[in-house]
Amino acid sequence: MLHIKDINHVVYRHADLDLLERFLLDFGLTVCHRSKHRLYLRGTGPLPYVYIAEHADTPALGAIAFAVESFADLQFAERLPGASTIQALEHPGGGHVVALQDPCGRRIELVQGIEPVQALTQRSALVLNSAVEKRRFGDVQRPGKGPAQVMRLGHVAIGVADMPSMIAWYRNVLGMLPSDLIVEGDEQGCPSAAFLRLNRGSQWTDHHTIALFQASRDVVHHASFEVQDFDAQCLGHEWMDDQGWTPFWGVGRHVLGSQIFDYWRDPSGNLIEHFTDGDLFNHASPMNCTQACDSSLYQWGPPMSVEYFLGGSDESETVAPRSLAERQRRSR
Repeated sequence: MLHIKDINHVVYRHADLDLLERFLLDFGLTVCHRSKHRLYLRGTGPLPYVYIAEHADTPALGAIAFAVESFADLQFAERLPGASTIQALEHPGGGHVVALQDPCGRRIELVQGIEPVQALTQRSALVLNSAVEKRRFGDVQRPGKGPAQVMRLGHVAIGVADMPSMIAWYRNVLGMLPSDLIVEGDEQGCPSAAFLRLNRGSQWTDHHTIALFQASRDVVHHASFEVQDFDAQCLGHEWMDDQGWTPFWGVGRHVLGSQIFDYWRDPSGNLIEHFTDGDLFNHASPMNCTQACDSSLYQWGPPMSVEYFLGGSDESETVAPRSLAERQRRSR
């Protein structure tokens, strides 16, 4: 079986790389390399890039990449049905890649051997005083204004037309484990949404690395990037707003995964998210089922637009918890 360490990067195609660069710098990513047709951006962690933007007339998701533990994993992967042979990565840091396709034909890359880079300076997490536990004595909180520094890529959410086959592929091929399902009645075999995490054994990992939402067609929903803490998230929101970008949904807190979220739409129309304070699970954590309802996706935050369930296109309607989606459609 494959041994996946973490999600590594995403590849998106955009028509205007200059405009996208300005947006992603305000979002908190850092440009590390640029060519005529490609833009590489990194977070503060040791990966040389977490986002690759390629120039194309038609915007689209190009690939989702996962880092595997060893070269032996790539040798195993190239024997999988439909897999490419092992190829050299032509990106900063080198390394090798095997390309797969998920059931809808989306390119999934398995990468290994990319040379790490020195981490960027990242402010420490704030020390918080709760009502019953005081931890900060004689110090003050003065985080600076500016973009929310992106630390790493955390997860990608996908709208899928065939939920059972997609769940089976991510579980059986990539070895992922289900953390939470949103279901209608007892329909666990075909949930409205599935949140899948990496299987890292006893090690703790993000509540989900891939989220699947039932849709009328296959479409990327959003890519999500982790920031340091709640203050970074709110200051980053304020910075984006001050630069003239239009917020999509946030700041708020999700139910499944518990993370604080803030969604924006990039210049090509893709959703992109800041998150912080997410849940951690390991191989012993049980799978949970939640009934689809108004409160199944967020605990608090601004009102949720039905556009959240449209996956970036009028043609890609996903299934919201029904009562909420129907009420919002009637109010439009």
